Amino acid sequence: MISAIISTYNREKYLPKLFRSISKQDYLNFEIIIIDNNSPGNTRELTEVFIKNNPKLKIKYFLETQQGLSFGRNRGINESKGDFIIFLDDDAFISNNYFYKIANYFTKHLDIMAIGSKILLDYESIVPKWENVYLNSLLGYFNLGDNVKLFKTNDYPRGSNMSFRKNVFNIVGHFNTQLGRIGSELGGGEEKDIFERIYDNKMKVLYVPDAIVFHTVPVERTTYKFIKQQAIGTGKSEYIRVKNQRKIKIFQKILLEIFKWYISFLLFLWYILTLRIQKGWMIIKFRFWVSIGMLKEFTH
Repeated sequence: MISAIISTYNREKYLPKLFRSISKQDYLNFEIIIIDNNSPGNTRELTEVFIKNNPKLKIKYFLETQQGLSFGRNRGINESKGDFIIFLDDDAFISNNYFYKIANYFTKHLDIMAIGSKILLDYESIVPKWENVYLNSLLGYFNLGDNVKLFKTNDYPRGSNMSFRKNVFNIVGHFNTQLGRIGSELGGGEEKDIFERIYDNKMKVLYVPDAIVFHTVPVERTTYKFIKQQAIGTGKSEYIRVKNQRKIKIFQKILLEIFKWYISFLLFLWYILTLRIQKGWMIIKFRFWVSIGMLKEFTH
């Protein structure tokens, strides 16, 4: 059985679309676990309507009072009964036969412990002028092509479309509650952290092309203000993630950031020369904001 976990905070606007995509699934051997992470709105009422309109589905609602996406996901893991765990974002929706495809890949590949697939963007408005292939992951985009393959150990599935065998968490532990989003604060790093532990345990992670998730992109998420907040949160989370590791890991992280600055500057020059100034400036601004986030956490 699949346990699909939705840890949600203040996303009542988008939950009905996710619920509709779940109700259209042909594969019915699943349970839906909705973790309300202290949402101020009507998440519970929306869930009750979802349950009423889908009496054949196994839908469970829990209130998690410890604020944070990692707390919500961990609560979902503890409440789950399935063999496979899927995490669904509260501002995304799934493609047809999504559950069937995930279950089928796990069944066919017994040595695979986690799976990731494409995340395509569903814009509510126009595409921002700064959008480019190097930064569209900020909006949730993820695509490694149309072939089934193993993830390399320097890459990993993204949070909007990641699935696990449940016993993975018995081996590597749960999500780090110091990382991830907390309320309206845009932290991160919890997904990268858990996949590093998975790779440290020599587990295989599979990329599949056809279990697709669509991530909603509202207008406010494309603003400079939001991207700045997200980038600073990313920088803070990256420092938290590595600060207690061995000195060599910290040194490697510093070298990686220097390399990213070098690449960012080259991309900036390329976009300037090709008269796409806004795309180039956003790359520089993003890298600057990430560095600011790291420095803020370092001096905290």
